[in-house]
Amino acid sequence: MTEDIGIDIETFARLAALYRQRWAVTLCATDAAGAVVHGQIACNAANGADCQVQRHAAISACHRWGEPTIEACACGQFLWAVPLMRNQQVLGGLVASAPESQVLPGPGGQAAIDMRASCTDLRVLAERENLINAPLLEARRKEYLREQLRADALHEFKETPYDSIRELFLLQEPSLMAAIRRGDPRAAREIINSVLVAMLQRAGENVTVAKTFFLELVVMMCRTAVEAGGNPEQLLGANFQSLSRLSTLQSSEELATWLHDVLEHVMATISAAESRQAIVPLNAALEFMTEHLGENIGRDDIARAAHLSPHYFSRLFRRELGMSCTECLNQMRTDRAAELLAKTDLPLSRIALNCGFSDQSYFTKIFRKISGQTPRAYREARRKQTND
Repeated sequence: MTEDIGIDIETFARLAALYRQRWAVTLCATDAAGAVVHGQIACNAANGADCQVQRHAAISACHRWGEPTIEACACGQFLWAVPLMRNQQVLGGLVASAPESQVLPGPGGQAAIDMRASCTDLRVLAERENLINAPLLEARRKEYLREQLRADALHEFKETPYDSIRELFLLQEPSLMAAIRRGDPRAAREIINSVLVAMLQRAGENVTVAKTFFLELVVMMCRTAVEAGGNPEQLLGANFQSLSRLSTLQSSEELATWLHDVLEHVMATISAAESRQAIVPLNAALEFMTEHLGENIGRDDIARAAHLSPHYFSRLFRRELGMSCTECLNQMRTDRAAELLAKTDLPLSRIALNCGFSDQSYFTKIFRKISGQTPRAYREARRKQTND
């Protein structure tokens, strides 16, 4: 009986081919201990004990930190991996390997592949196939980032100590409120960590002192979020619940988690408000695109119809719809072209012009990219379906 490592040979072969095409990197599937089950590792001693230990280490590192990390193999290869999981259990791993020449920067100072992107891509591929526990790894990535920021804040605090908690509080307050107003969660987290470390260092075991400042801080955060467009009912309701919970906290660790949770809720409320505010201009943009598909329009024309600057419009469009304005426009044009191909006998050149494509060659290129077929093949397939 074949060992269950969380992936079958067909799925592995498909992912390995896709990953090799993108990154020119070899993949193998292993059991939980790092022994190769599917594929071949680009290693001179793929079955050697040392190499297996490093494969296991790469799988464990990703499971611990939530993101693949680079491990050096005894054979001169570099490894990174994701765990193959069922619920909380690690069944095996997807392990990538590349020689030193691909990973380390060459004479020109640039590596052959982008290691950060290739590591993230391996995780994303596994997530899309539901091969890993994505929520668990995401939680561990967030916790790692949180701890990293706290460590940085602690180092900064030791380098430039403040005379009192109140002084620190007053110094950091304007920057924190500015970060909340502009919806910048990363900057806000960094400031919160700085405040956390210093306050807890000064307060020591007397958490009551820290609670007093945290109470004031949360009230200001919620007020600032309301000014930035956040829903007052959501913020005040969460504020009341948070303050009730604050009285029960007894340790610095609980206080740190509590304050981070409050911040995340505040930032999420602002983000939701921004999304609601984005609906009107984006609806206007989509309506304009629908009405003018057959014309020579571009991003600037669409942004003008939405009454937004081109740069802000592009950022807003991608954030809310998950694609660029040009990608969406090509999708809409392709959908209309597909309808004309199926329902009319218009020549391809006429359909291309009617749908806003500059020429038939570009029309064919975009249509095939989006639908997977050329316009002619799509028309023939639809006619065959109708006749059958």
